[in-house]
Amino acid sequence: MRGQAVVVPSRPWTGTAMVLASATGFGSLAILAKVGYASGLGAEQALAFRFLLAAVGMVALAFLVGQNPLRLERTRLTILLAMGVFGYSAQSLTYFLALRTLPASLVVLIAYIYPSLVVAAGWLFLHRAVSAKHMVALVASFVGLAMLVGGAHFQLAWALVLAVASPVIYTAYILVGERVMGSVPALAASAVIITGAALAFCVLAAISNQLALPPTTGGWAVVVGLAVFPTMLAISLFLAGLPRVGAARAALLSTWEPVVTVGLAVALLGDRLSVVQVSGGVLVLLAVVVVQGAQMWRPRAAVGPAED
Repeated sequence: MRGQAVVVPSRPWTGTAMVLASATGFGSLAILAKVGYASGLGAEQALAFRFLLAAVGMVALAFLVGQNPLRLERTRLTILLAMGVFGYSAQSLTYFLALRTLPASLVVLIAYIYPSLVVAAGWLFLHRAVSAKHMVALVASFVGLAMLVGGAHFQLAWALVLAVASPVIYTAYILVGERVMGSVPALAASAVIITGAALAFCVLAAISNQLALPPTTGGWAVVVGLAVFPTMLAISLFLAGLPRVGAARAALLSTWEPVVTVGLAVALLGDRLSVVQVSGGVLVLLAVVVVQGAQMWRPRAAVGPAED
């Protein structure tokens, strides 16, 4: 989950290191989810503890830096909470459920069609102009998606639906978020959204009989890791680095995230993609670079995974 900040170009190398570290944290999400499944955690259980622990930490951090979430205007506070309860939780759940059976590398590459989806949605629903370069990027992104999905096994069809649903939901989340986040402190907004997601997953975990403490040390290590690395640290580092490098450069640097996930998945989980799928992944990432580099949209909603 990333946020918007006032751009103050200074200390670019420090900012670059922060954003790359943030992307590395976000890139660990799918790997930790896979390890969590192997340790016996359920999807709702892992997500409930991830967001519950992260909510406590992010609210404390927001208070520490003087961004009291309770001081937000009531309407915006309600909208941000709803974004967590419905939007971010739905995106996270579909992403995690897809990871039950699909390779982590495939899921994260599919998730990264979201920048192109945001451009397409902005054109269709908000009547934003789209340049020729963006049209090429859109075509490349969707051809890449077809190549990624086409290389997967048919028996994983439902998981593929969930994997594609995740960036679609995230697209709607971003379009709502960019209207809300413009005048809201990013850290306070992130704390509220994460709290909303925590509430949603606690309810879901209770309904599915998964609202129970992790039974093993390994399970605890995973949920703490999920709360710290791809959530609290990743968000905080992104917010700290953003004003130092600017939105455009931060967006480009964030494409390091899927590279980290694929690299870790190949090294640690034994993931293997076909030549067709690798080619599709390259097309998706190239499309991201074109779309992000052109600053098609300026505000960045609080999230991400691609979330992220």
